[in-house]
Amino acid sequence: MHRIIDWNELWKAIHVSSPGRTAKDQDPASVWDRNAASYHRNTRDERSATLRDLELLDLRPGDTVLDMGAGTGRLAVPIAGRVAHVTALDASGGMLGILKERMVAEGRTNYSCVQKRWEDTVVGRDIEPHDVVIAAFSLGFYDLKAALLKLDAAAKRSVFLFWHAGEWRGPEEMSLYRTVFGEYGVMKKGYPDYQFPLNILHDEGIYANVRIYSAIWEASYESAEEAARDWVTLHYPNLKDLSPVVEFFSRVLKPGPSGGFVHSAVRPTAVIWWEKE
Repeated sequence: MHRIIDWNELWKAIHVSSPGRTAKDQDPASVWDRNAASYHRNTRDERSATLRDLELLDLRPGDTVLDMGAGTGRLAVPIAGRVAHVTALDASGGMLGILKERMVAEGRTNYSCVQKRWEDTVVGRDIEPHDVVIAAFSLGFYDLKAALLKLDAAAKRSVFLFWHAGEWRGPEEMSLYRTVFGEYGVMKKGYPDYQFPLNILHDEGIYANVRIYSAIWEASYESAEEAARDWVTLHYPNLKDLSPVVEFFSRVLKPGPSGGFVHSAVRPTAVIWWEKE
């Protein structure tokens, strides 16, 4: 069938339109090293979303699992308690350092870490094929097709991708983004949704399954000021006036069950998966 749309080329065009995305491509390790602590604080309490994601995975006790873009171990750490071995791959030593601390705290020894960009990773040299390959919100590559095909090559049995479905940010969040970045800046933040990887896979003859669900993401903070500082670290490190961000969190934070405050958001999420023949 003749392709009217080249989804990978369209993805590339959108990708390079954002200075933030292209800057991150140049040195993702330093970006995430700088953001590791804030990222961990923002994801350590996402128990509901993590449990939901784990339920969607086909994991078996004897499996080897590759978590590409493992970050601080949101999935890799609990997965280590369910399978034979987990390989956590990430470009950031800072992120992997937190992951290792979490593995030690859980008493896990059945894991290994590979600090490497996925673009530079060679299957068969840097990593061996694993039974299951996972990429959770770690598909922000310029050449998405190459990244997806490498994930497929690294899997013996199945691949699972988690990505956003439609607009992740709710109305209040979008209002904050417009205040901070302006209308044009909002368009340059984030990445295209799950239709892109799904259609790229289809064009490559990989007919994947997809399921859309609502994930509840939660993060705990001591104050609106702490939440604002973490948000700025992750989204706009050079922002001088934090007042609109503090005002946003003062409005949306709710008292936590054991003190402090909780930010809860419902994120429309897609899980894309396929089995190897």
